[in-house]
Amino acid sequence: MAISDFYSRNCHYQTKLVVHTRDSGGDPLLLLSQALVLLENFKLDAIIVAENSAGVKILAELGSRVKIPIISLFAAGLSLSSFEYPHLIQIGEDESSRAKAIAAIVEAFSWRSVILIYEDNDSARPILSSLTGFRLDQHVALLTSSTDEEIVEQLMKLMSLQMTVYVVHMSPILASRLFLNAKQLGMLTQGYAWITTDMITNFMNSMDPSVFESMQGVVGFKPHIPASKELRRFAIRWRSKNLNENKNLEEMEMNVYGIWSYDMVWAVATAAERVMTRHPHILHQETRLNMNFTTIRSSESGLVFMDEILQSRFKGISGGFQLTNGRLIPKEIEIVNVFKGDRIIGYWNPENGIASIMKEENHTETNSTSSSKLEGVIWPGGTMNIPKGWSLRGKRLRIGVPVTNQFRELISVVHDPQTNDIIVTGFCVDVFKEAVQSLDYEVHYDFIPFEDANGRMAGSYDDLILQVYHKNYDAVVGDITIISRRFAYVDFTLPFTDLGIGVVVPKIDNDIWVFLKPLCGDLWITVGAFFIFTGVVIWFIERPINEEFQGSPSEQIGMIFWYSFSTLVFSHKKPLSNLSKFVVIIWVFVVLIITSSYTATLASMLTVKQIQLSSRDNDAWVSSDISNFTFETRRRRANHSPEEYADALRRGSKNGGASSIIDEIPNLKVFLAKYPSDYTMIKSKAITGGFGFVFPKRSPLVQDISSAIMRLREEKRLEMMENKWFNSESSFTTLDPESNPNRLNIHSFGGLFLVTGISSISALGVCLFQKRQSIKIHLNSSLDSLKGYFNVKIIGRQKERS
Repeated sequence: MAISDFYSRNCHYQTKLVVHTRDSGGDPLLLLSQALVLLENFKLDAIIVAENSAGVKILAELGSRVKIPIISLFAAGLSLSSFEYPHLIQIGEDESSRAKAIAAIVEAFSWRSVILIYEDNDSARPILSSLTGFRLDQHVALLTSSTDEEIVEQLMKLMSLQMTVYVVHMSPILASRLFLNAKQLGMLTQGYAWITTDMITNFMNSMDPSVFESMQGVVGFKPHIPASKELRRFAIRWRSKNLNENKNLEEMEMNVYGIWSYDMVWAVATAAERVMTRHPHILHQETRLNMNFTTIRSSESGLVFMDEILQSRFKGISGGFQLTNGRLIPKEIEIVNVFKGDRIIGYWNPENGIASIMKEENHTETNSTSSSKLEGVIWPGGTMNIPKGWSLRGKRLRIGVPVTNQFRELISVVHDPQTNDIIVTGFCVDVFKEAVQSLDYEVHYDFIPFEDANGRMAGSYDDLILQVYHKNYDAVVGDITIISRRFAYVDFTLPFTDLGIGVVVPKIDNDIWVFLKPLCGDLWITVGAFFIFTGVVIWFIERPINEEFQGSPSEQIGMIFWYSFSTLVFSHKKPLSNLSKFVVIIWVFVVLIITSSYTATLASMLTVKQIQLSSRDNDAWVSSDISNFTFETRRRRANHSPEEYADALRRGSKNGGASSIIDEIPNLKVFLAKYPSDYTMIKSKAITGGFGFVFPKRSPLVQDISSAIMRLREEKRLEMMENKWFNSESSFTTLDPESNPNRLNIHSFGGLFLVTGISSISALGVCLFQKRQSIKIHLNSSLDSLKGYFNVKIIGRQKERS
């Protein structure tokens, strides 16, 4: 039809394509044989391969030898590099574009991982290495020769997994059998999601009705062919032609490969005419090549012909025709949903990502992967609810719980002898139940104690965790510490307790003389001496001019002590002399520094209670669960309980007990809730990750339960559960245990005492000097008065004598 239409429109052209057809039956060796026979018997200018076969690579190599274009019309064929095979022309998207489109859909619906089912051949296998941007949880390879029993066996294995999102990349024939068997197994029901590549979707309309019915709810990709009058007219002629020639083909719909083939033939015919008109001198040149067992003809015009095809630009029935790197690539991909037909729900292209069918709304938006841009998808089972991507499929989870009964507030397992029921309670259980109840789907579970025939714990905590790794349990709930080495076997949720470890020690009895301890004895004596000295200096300066410092000796001594000590609370009276004011200012500054330092040191001592942890570390009890604790010499205890802790601390390290307890903070909270008045806890480093729930590697429940734990924490429901079970709010200090404050000594304030001493002595010296000068002036005045008096007396007596 392409050749007929082209030359009926271009009847004046000097060239005309002559087609020699051969059927290789899909056999690569026969394909090569047929091509060699044609090359030997005819002067071929191009070879068109219209089938999906590994032989395309062989013909691409042959084309490089004889230098003629090799045109592959099947997009799902092996993707070959145009640099390695410069004479090869391909159509359709490559594996990289397919993978990006799949990743966009996976991201749009927030699926965490998918399972790839592909055909194990050269055409489909490359997609395995191209899928990026999401987690490929599993991949299954099927052979074209696989029986239905083998397909069912593989599907049964996939059903045992929790993942329910499948990407299918295989030939339509194998895909037909896959979907028919999946339908029978119930894998195309609510909760599942199936994504097909263009390798399948392009042939969907030509599939058997039973296959099409089994694919209801599938989402697929196929190249977008813009609607046009030319395409519509051609489709009508196509149906009419097939109906007239063969009654059995009346249902046959034209697919994208037929449309691309039509335009490709037009490009070849146009290029042939250009070679004739532009390069007539090389059109009839040819050489013969010896291919070992035969001699074939090679055209000198092959390179020119190839170049003319690559430069072809025209508007065909598939839209704008243009080859990029030797490939006809669709500019846009349709995202279709199979439901009583295949309806377009959106588009995808590498530049803008997912776009809605109302394209004019997406001109300003780039890299969109939001599912809101897609039309409503009808998923398998006829539902519009987006599949979560995984499902428990009604399975009741087997939840393992430790049977230690040491800290019953955290986890407790009790066997009811009357009903033979197992009752599991505790803070860890309540958190798990609340987290599960907050999910938007149901999770059924049973608690299974990890115990032996005697009702004791059947191993260590590591042994319990390995039960999840060996699939004996589906999860573990309890006081399980999050430690890095355990991640090699299982996954943990976010912690639902405080991180790290704490140290518990006995409280020190109150000391009635603790207020004296911030200052050393020499400092106390020095401070007292300077109080008296400063008071004496002020008294000496103020007494002559200030009535407050005058009176009887006892009153003056009392004023000396009262004035100096009143500076502690800054309630001293205002002095009159400037020298006294100078001394008081310096002394008040010194008093301020000393009182502030005293207050800070006393507060630190009262907070820490003089706990000398550095001398108790060697006698501490450490929980055996804390495997990465960095301190060296400690006693490790495999079995521990609040009662054992209390007894050890009461006896002390000298009597076979312990001076401190080091354990997980949740355990110590339970301990302090029982003994709040006798012991205290200091928070230490976050060496461990707290308690978390255990799930198998890559379990989708990990993220959902973690999100639920965060909601419980944000809503303060986790705090309420802690208060319910621990029944106490322990106070923590962030001080390092080894940073006990030192007592203040005279060397700490030597400079201050030197300054106030010099200032007081200087003021006293100035005062003495001033008094000396005042006395000297007073004496001189007195002598002058006496001289005048005696002179008057002498003059008076002389007058009497006269």
